[in-house]
Amino acid sequence: MNFDDQTEGSLRRILDAVVKSDTEAFDTAVRSLKQEDLVADVLELGVAVLSYAIFDTYDGKPTAADVEVIAQTVTEMEGWVNLDPAEVRKYLTGILAGKPLSEILDPQSAFFLTFIIAGSVLAASPKISEGEWWFNYLDRVEAAIETASGK
Repeated sequence: MNFDDQTEGSLRRILDAVVKSDTEAFDTAVRSLKQEDLVADVLELGVAVLSYAIFDTYDGKPTAADVEVIAQTVTEMEGWVNLDPAEVRKYLTGILAGKPLSEILDPQSAFFLTFIIAGSVLAASPKISEGEWWFNYLDRVEAAIETASGK
């Protein structure tokens, strides 16, 4: 996994906009991904962060009932975007099964949902201590991903 400063910085700007429910900042951060390889790298890292955060929260793979709760919670929390809980559930079920995004949803929906769900899951994580910022948890998630990938 390409996990350079540009990839990480781009992902953090996108997730920050999601956590702040800032449509303009989200659009700006996404539009800044001009190079095709950067788009792919940020998307790959986004899926890895989201997957790790969910597995970390549930100490393993969540049940179908857990996925339903995540889908409902994300849909409610992210009222600034129009999310369909069934689409969120389909996306989560697919990535947690290790399916490629292209087999789960159309490319635009998969791209968009990766970041919206990841930001929401990170911000609401029970792994965040009281008074801790969500990006501190993101630091731990990224460190675990780097360790797992042998970096």
